[in-house]
Amino acid sequence: MILPRFLQEGPLKLVFFGGKGGVGKSTCATAAALKLAQDHPEHIFLLVSTDPAHSLQNILSTLEFPKNLEVRELSAVSSLHEFKVRYEASLKEIAERGTFLDQVDIQNLMDTALPGMDELAAYLEIAKWTQEDNYYRIIIDTAPTGHTLRLLNMPDLIHRWLIALDTLLAKHRYMRSHFGGDKHLDHLDVFLLDMNDSLKSMHALMMDKERCNFILVMIAESMVVEESIDLAKALSKQKVFMSDLVVNRLTPESHCPMCIAENNRQKLALRDIHLRLPGHTFWTLPLLVDEPRDKLVGILWSQLGVLDKDLGMPTPVLSGNKLHLHVENPIQLPANSSKLIIFAGKGGVGKTTLACATALRLQNDYPELRILLFSTDPAHSIGDCLGLRVQCSPTKVILKLDAQEINAEADFEKIRMDYREELESFLRDSLPNLDITFDREVLERLLDLAPTGLDEIMALTTIMDHLDSGRYDMIVVDAAPSGHLLRLLELPVLIRDWLRIFFSLLLKYRKIMRFPHLSERLVKLSRELKNLRVLLQASEQTGIYAVTIPTHLAFDKTNEMTQALQRLGINIKALIINQMTPASICAFCQAIANHESELLKNAHETFPNLSTALVFRQNDPAGLNELRNLGFALYI
Repeated sequence: MILPRFLQEGPLKLVFFGGKGGVGKSTCATAAALKLAQDHPEHIFLLVSTDPAHSLQNILSTLEFPKNLEVRELSAVSSLHEFKVRYEASLKEIAERGTFLDQVDIQNLMDTALPGMDELAAYLEIAKWTQEDNYYRIIIDTAPTGHTLRLLNMPDLIHRWLIALDTLLAKHRYMRSHFGGDKHLDHLDVFLLDMNDSLKSMHALMMDKERCNFILVMIAESMVVEESIDLAKALSKQKVFMSDLVVNRLTPESHCPMCIAENNRQKLALRDIHLRLPGHTFWTLPLLVDEPRDKLVGILWSQLGVLDKDLGMPTPVLSGNKLHLHVENPIQLPANSSKLIIFAGKGGVGKTTLACATALRLQNDYPELRILLFSTDPAHSIGDCLGLRVQCSPTKVILKLDAQEINAEADFEKIRMDYREELESFLRDSLPNLDITFDREVLERLLDLAPTGLDEIMALTTIMDHLDSGRYDMIVVDAAPSGHLLRLLELPVLIRDWLRIFFSLLLKYRKIMRFPHLSERLVKLSRELKNLRVLLQASEQTGIYAVTIPTHLAFDKTNEMTQALQRLGINIKALIINQMTPASICAFCQAIANHESELLKNAHETFPNLSTALVFRQNDPAGLNELRNLGFALYI
């Protein structure tokens, strides 16, 4: 059988594996890197993870890597430190030359405004590696969809950031040319040009279909199909080449009613994506009894197949043999005094479905409360789950239950526009000592030097705005995948420091910078951030429900998440283990059930004090009625 291009020798330099959380991106990326390294020992390969909740070490915990394969899990903290060591002196000198701010102001801004978020750090690191050209091919295990899209949008963000820095140099460049006649580029001009050339080179590489390929990994489920379509459209818009899709965990053909039901569901999902993504090659991998860890990862591609476009008709199943809703050990329904209910976990474990089901159950049991179902995941899914078109403003689901999917980037762009309008208004009556030509541009770019992630935090504080205003009594949150959720929960400290510095600048230079509307908005943000941090640590008002599935990797990630939340002073209310396999006369299904039973014992040892509900595999609980039924089965 002919192997996919990403597993062959050739001009490919970058291979991204991406898709919705929980579909097997890390496993596929790791298996690809191992096969390439083993088949081509004369070349050096790099496997790198950009996901803040890294999985590579969990997958390869006992496996000895081939000598020609390097494995790295990018750390935002270490990347930021390395960036500062390399560039901080140049950045400070640029700021000193081109602004009315003094050295203390500049030091404070640089300490908080330098890029340190995962996607930006990852982009800069990958750009450096491609420029150094030490690797035959770099295989990249990306974060779940929403944060992969942010990675792909990095060229625009960095371009805006470089323009802000160049603006700071413009005044000095003009003075040197006008009064000294020196039109040569100095070392700082060269510094910015070199950085810009490096990023242009990386951007060009990502749009070169001969040297860069994005492999979309998915499983055959309706919600995964919708998110995969969205990602494919975004890749096309960014001109990033995608020809291949890997459909993971396909259920084998069988006479078992549960296998037939799974097969039917998968066929319908695959028929849908075939129609909507014509012209692509769909490679298939089967559902395995044992998780592909350690040595099993290395032989994963031996199971590879090509999807037959003639998928056949769904196999009839007697109504008595269909998968029925089954939950063991239902947990306590959150009290009506709760303010914030958060569903957290690794991508692809079912957070969205459980958040929707919970919101419907709460509305049924507490009809007097106004409830909002709120998504903080950049790759929103609650609309797909509910079967409704959910807006970025509250959208009615049923009486006293609304849903909202925020658009953080659009909201922050509105703030930028408002700020610039306020600046224009102010400069019309500016003081004589303000150099309009250059200082105006410095002021215009001030928000572009804000910490990456400020937009998402401002959107997150919408929760506090809803609660403080009394519009809603309770908010149910479908959180971003665990790595990004933890980053968001840690961000308020950085944002608080940046706000403090920004306010000090507004006070110190109040004769030069007067922006009452922006100041009012930032004061409100500061207050809401403080209130959000207090609410998150108030166990009687906030409940975080950890969602996982019965795999080693998911349990490891859940354990890491709960420990990180505890360090932040946030406790878990209960654990929900989703997608359990019921006992069966089918040998394949029973083997999986036995494997999960062993994992369950480990889970009880790891989380001995947590109430644990088991949700067994069922037909897709999409639509209000099926979600209500799940909500009633899940809670007592």
